[in-house]
Amino acid sequence: NISRDDKARELKAAIDLLVKAGLISPVHHSSCSGIPLNAQADPSKFKLLFLDVGLVNRICGLDWLAIRSMDERKLINEGSMAEQFIGQQLLYLHNGQEAPKLFYWLRERKTSNAEVDYVISRGDTIFPVEVKAGKSGSLKSILQFSHDKKTQIAIRFDLNLPSIQNISHKIQQDKQAVKVRITLISLPLYMVGQLNRLFDIIREEGTARVGWTDSIQR
Repeated sequence: NISRDDKARELKAAIDLLVKAGLISPVHHSSCSGIPLNAQADPSKFKLLFLDVGLVNRICGLDWLAIRSMDERKLINEGSMAEQFIGQQLLYLHNGQEAPKLFYWLRERKTSNAEVDYVISRGDTIFPVEVKAGKSGSLKSILQFSHDKKTQIAIRFDLNLPSIQNISHKIQQDKQAVKVRITLISLPLYMVGQLNRLFDIIREEGTARVGWTDSIQR
């Protein structure tokens, strides 16, 4: 935890040292209005990922045997663990060919805040990425992002089986209901390592080649 009494300059210096040592990685907010995402990043807004999810669990006092036998309802930080796991995998999708960089999207408004866990790009295509620790969760932030940035494909990691859904959903925009249409690719958390292969298929053959497709309208 970071105290409000900590001086910003000292805190920044400490974070910079940990980043240089490779112990933590910053995930910067980007407006995500186009490519490259780094050009629109805000260095003053970021969240941090630790080196490894296993080390995070150990620091929290958990070991593998305890987690394996634990009822999922007892693990109060399962959402943070899932986000940490996916984040550290996304950072190194390029297999060391590029310096690891990762971004997220945040919209701060009085009545309609929205945050997408991660945003990545391949070629000229931007993909919002949501992480869920369970089998269900709201798509509000992804739909808002897709509406604002005119993206067509979104990725969600959760505990469900792989699927592709063509979703049509209404969101409130300036006191009006606006319909947003996206293709949602859902993958189980453990399949994050297959994301590059998935991108290759999408680029060459489109989403219809990836797997089962269902339509959802709300």
